[in-house]
Amino acid sequence: TQINLFKAVVSTQSTGEGLSRLNPEKLDFYIDYIKFQVSHGFYDPDANLNILKLYQFSPELYSRSCVGNVHMVLVKALMQLPNSDYVLCRAQLSQDMIDDPLTKKIDEVARLLETCQFPEFWNVIQEEKIFTTTVGFVEAVRNFVCFVLKLTYKNVEKDFLMQLLGPMTDQAIFEDLAEKNNWVVTGDTVFVGEKEEMVEQKEIVEKMPIDVVTPILAIR
Repeated sequence: TQINLFKAVVSTQSTGEGLSRLNPEKLDFYIDYIKFQVSHGFYDPDANLNILKLYQFSPELYSRSCVGNVHMVLVKALMQLPNSDYVLCRAQLSQDMIDDPLTKKIDEVARLLETCQFPEFWNVIQEEKIFTTTVGFVEAVRNFVCFVLKLTYKNVEKDFLMQLLGPMTDQAIFEDLAEKNNWVVTGDTVFVGEKEEMVEQKEIVEKMPIDVVTPILAIR
């Protein structure tokens, strides 16, 4: 497949002495590769980081027309939350890249996710095409939302849960998420915690004979 072909080339280009993988002549390949990842829902963090490092170590390769490549790398990294891929990629950017309007928008989206402001996040991403056209972006964010829910809640009102998960074109999407995450829907409430938490704790009462308790009470 084309994915395996890209992997094979990356593996070949990553083997060698020193910083051969950061040879400026390889930039075009890495750019084709990140475009493939965006359109096919695939992710190769090392190859993507090479793009940013090539721009960092060979600034003559970067121009304003190249900033779109940076945006693709950032969005793919953001999809890996709760992992720290985005923070790592963000640290490689020059000030010129950081000041780009779309980079700032991606930063805003990252902040909304990291601070769990999910309803606002779903509104903001509708403003930029890169979020809605990157294959797997919405699904990746929903997986992150589910991760946060499991850590934060046990029971959630279904209406509130739907706000956190974002607009859905089909009820089957919610049903798939519920099955995947072992949620239990009861009326208007959804149990999103760990299954073990559903087991009722039983109070254990141990009765002790009075002749055993009396000497203990007598101790001062």
